[in-house]
Amino acid sequence: MKRELTDHEQYSDLWEKESQFLESHGIYSLLSKITPSGKILEFGCGIGNGTHHLSIDHDVLSLDSNGRLIEKARSRVNGNVAFHQCDFFHLNDTDKAVISDFNPQVVVGWFIGGCGIDIFKHTEEEPNEVTKSKLYREKIEDIIVSPSICLESVECIHLVNRGGLAAGFSEAEVFRSTKDDYDTHVFGKVGFEVVEVKNIDWPREGSDFQYGYAHNPNFAEGQVTPTITSIVAKE
Repeated sequence: MKRELTDHEQYSDLWEKESQFLESHGIYSLLSKITPSGKILEFGCGIGNGTHHLSIDHDVLSLDSNGRLIEKARSRVNGNVAFHQCDFFHLNDTDKAVISDFNPQVVVGWFIGGCGIDIFKHTEEEPNEVTKSKLYREKIEDIIVSPSICLESVECIHLVNRGGLAAGFSEAEVFRSTKDDYDTHVFGKVGFEVVEVKNIDWPREGSDFQYGYAHNPNFAEGQVTPTITSIVAKE
């Protein structure tokens, strides 16, 4: 089944397998320990693995557009979590009120993605099927820093992406390049800035989940290591 053809139900089943794979490698537990303290607004509950780990030490309001994923997530969490289904691209007054009433201090967006139908719907201007997933993620990131989400109560934003790290670059170089990119294109719009970047080994062997890839002209030639990148920004 090609990912670009999936609907919400099909995607939720595919992502369940991949999320369980990440969970088996301790990825969600590790990421939850990086997340700053405070009430968390989670953008995308997935099947609830990340939600579960976040809820151990935080109150969580988790948003998702996929009702099937919310059902799966509910079965994996206990207490400290409220779920709300909404269309990220068309938040109505009720959605905004739910978010505002929660008064979040931290916004989390881990492994931002979606089913093929949603990605294609919201990236019609991009003809290249390979880069549609990247554009979709960037649009969600823009929503995260919009006035409806990044309220005055928000102190931190924690994003986590999958990608690759070119060999030979120091941690300081990776931090500077990531900070420059995200401060310029995402966080600078709302007066936030990147304060921490961590790269975690991404265990690809054994996974058959299909990810979209976009060429990065900033990468130097040579070996590229699959990497999960954690980005924390603060005011």
